[in-house]
Amino acid sequence: MVESGRQTLLKIEKRIMTTRDKVFYFWGVMDVIGIAWYIMGPIASLENMWASAAGNLAVVILFFASAGPLAGLFYLAYLITPFTFFISAWLFFKRSGVAIKFALVQEVLRFLTFRCSVALFPLLAGKLGVAGGWMNISLLILSEALKIGSLIYVAKKHPIKRDESESK
Repeated sequence: MVESGRQTLLKIEKRIMTTRDKVFYFWGVMDVIGIAWYIMGPIASLENMWASAAGNLAVVILFFASAGPLAGLFYLAYLITPFTFFISAWLFFKRSGVAIKFALVQEVLRFLTFRCSVALFPLLAGKLGVAGGWMNISLLILSEALKIGSLIYVAKKHPIKRDESESK
């Protein structure tokens, strides 16, 4: 009887989400919302510029040739960003150790393209009618500070524990 109680307790302990799991799921959900916003935003406004531009490599080449390499790199970053949302969400949901490193590298793209990690911020700002230049920049900085801070906290306080089978 005592042994089965211990086994039940161990099973319950395994089901409890750690802080690391909660943070990873939160950022995975935010990336999924970001993907949905990236797809549904242009469709809702009947401007599907992303879909038409993504398939048009000539536009990237034109930006590099006419506007200079910085404009071409910005446009390329703008095209790559939604694909990084898929990868980031997948890594967070898998609770991969690479997720934190990938997310920190992804921050460069987010700042370049003004994409908040907390995808709800721009949605709520738009619905409340408080969206504007300074508000959007403030929300971007707050959003990225929350993400970077939470990921650094998780990396320091809840490091990834490798199993013997994973390290081989």
